Amino acid sequence: MRMKHHIIKRILVLLLFICFYPQDVMSESLEETYASAIRQLNQEGFSGIDKALKVFEEIIQKDPNFIRAYLSAADAYLLKYEFTEKKDKQWLDTAMNYLDTAIGKDGKLTTAYFKRAVIHFNLEEPDKAITDLKKSMELSPAYFDARILYLQYLLSVKNKEEAGKFAESSIKLFPKDPAPLKYFGDVFFQAGAYQEAIEYYKKVIALVPNAPNTHFNLGRSYQNLKKYDKAIGSFKKALAQNSELIDAHFNLAYCLSEMGKFKEAITHLETYLKKTPKDVSALNNLAILYEQTGEVPKARLTWLKVKEATEDSSYKERADQHLYRLLSPKDKPKASLEEKPASPKTGGKKDDKKTK
Repeated sequence: MRMKHHIIKRILVLLLFICFYPQDVMSESLEETYASAIRQLNQEGFSGIDKALKVFEEIIQKDPNFIRAYLSAADAYLLKYEFTEKKDKQWLDTAMNYLDTAIGKDGKLTTAYFKRAVIHFNLEEPDKAITDLKKSMELSPAYFDARILYLQYLLSVKNKEEAGKFAESSIKLFPKDPAPLKYFGDVFFQAGAYQEAIEYYKKVIALVPNAPNTHFNLGRSYQNLKKYDKAIGSFKKALAQNSELIDAHFNLAYCLSEMGKFKEAITHLETYLKKTPKDVSALNNLAILYEQTGEVPKARLTWLKVKEATEDSSYKERADQHLYRLLSPKDKPKASLEEKPASPKTGGKKDDKKTK
């Protein structure tokens, strides 16, 4: 089973070389070499990964008990696999070998079990991945990244009931902490479990009322459930708390138009397009709204902007169709006078109005 990469990548970045494992016996020179490699890597970022990897492997050769070097080397190979186009399975095998060795030296390395689970997911070995995830949570019950990844797994295999129970039990480990609630809400949202996402976003807002991004995500959840009145309320709260949250104008316009409030929807789309004038989805929606409100000259101009803003043939064809319909009868070929124009967008036709 293939896990979605965005959660794994986020976790890998958070874990990048933050493992500090006490060493009973090591030379000061190796410690200094390791620390220097970490500092250099922090400065150079991913471009310095191969140079750092070489240092970690040299340290392992000189001191086989330097466990941090095993973990950092495994991280490096994992990151190479996740963040480059070349998906060399040998990198995963090497990372696995380093983690196996580290765990063999110390069976209580929570992060090592977690990293090994990530590799198993990449190798489409979910059973082994889950075994390691559970071991990491057994060793450290509040290991949040492991809980996030396990929750994502449960949702990916459509075990929604178990995912709900696991999330509820996990949150008890982080009382009155809005961050885990927000992350869990995001995982449910990404899995399309919008009602569950709503419950977690509402818990965040109860703790932190001034949370524009959470209000925005709450609105998106309501929007996906077609609860447009509640979505509108959430988007307006998001904008009231952060007027620069420009995407809220787009979603707000969509929901308002679904409720027949075309004039207000137009206002929000116009505001959105002042910041993102080449957004073809917004231009598409605005042109449709202009048609629906009888503003034909504005509709024509906006359809022309749609054609200029994209190379997508479906958008261009749609724009041409609408521009043709908007021609005055005297400008149309005689054969077309008997044709009836398409009904304006009122029922959410997905081939016309776009959402995000």
